[in-house]
Amino acid sequence: MKKYFLLFGALISVGLQAQIQQNINKPSGTVSNAISEIDSIRFNTGSAEMQVVLVGGNTVVHPLGDIDNVTFNTLSGPGSHTCGAPEVHNTALTYGSMTDQQGNVYKTIVIGTQEWMAENLKTSIYRNGDAITNVTNYIQWNGLSTGAWCYFDNEDQYECPYGKLYNWYAVTDARNICPTGWHVPSDTEWSLLINHLDPDANGGSNFSNTAGGKMKSAGTPYWIPPNQNASNESGFSGTPSSFRYDAGDFGLVGYFAFWWSATDQNLSNAYNRYLDFANGSANRSLYNKAHGFAARCVRD
Repeated sequence: MKKYFLLFGALISVGLQAQIQQNINKPSGTVSNAISEIDSIRFNTGSAEMQVVLVGGNTVVHPLGDIDNVTFNTLSGPGSHTCGAPEVHNTALTYGSMTDQQGNVYKTIVIGTQEWMAENLKTSIYRNGDAITNVTNYIQWNGLSTGAWCYFDNEDQYECPYGKLYNWYAVTDARNICPTGWHVPSDTEWSLLINHLDPDANGGSNFSNTAGGKMKSAGTPYWIPPNQNASNESGFSGTPSSFRYDAGDFGLVGYFAFWWSATDQNLSNAYNRYLDFANGSANRSLYNKAHGFAARCVRD
């Protein structure tokens, strides 16, 4: 992520001529995001405005008093994850965007009546700014009943494109792991997604032989071969982020993608969804809440 710190003069014009993600962060906590071809940025203290001039001549105006800070991120090429990893997203689809409470930018995709993050969450703070505890020690992870996160194998190289792994206590903490306007999907909301992609999904278990292939990123840059039936036609762009066992050790990266739901069965176990490298299935299962899985948010 590149950050540009701009001095406010009487009139400053910054030429960009690039595909840019603009994040206008306002004191109210809301964030205005737009992806567009930007010709230049002008800061006019006379009229107390930031003027974003788009290629083609249209201008978007933001009063300076509404802005806490501005960041600009050069977008990756077609199909790329916003962290720059190639061949994650479906180049034939149109993605939106969202920004979390830490300033991380994600692609989003509309699937049926829902809008989903098309990347795994990577925040290390809750919506209110409190830190989510980073736990690397195996014994400490095993004994947790409060929110925690880690990188796969405790190596930050895996954050791009896999995001972070969280225990269930983190994704359901009342301080909210998703940004304003978004939430961790319930088991029912996961079912809506699966049934939209496969109307023949199996009843209450919502097992589907085909929905998973429509949700997995295509090819084998990240998935272990054969990454069977992976088309990513939904745009969900699932990557094989693996998992952390409740005992603290890790699975094998490349084989599975696990995501938490916000729905538990009892004090110990909660529902999740997972995809498999060896087939096109989408699966529903129960695991101990101390497991570390990836997280996605869905729009309210």
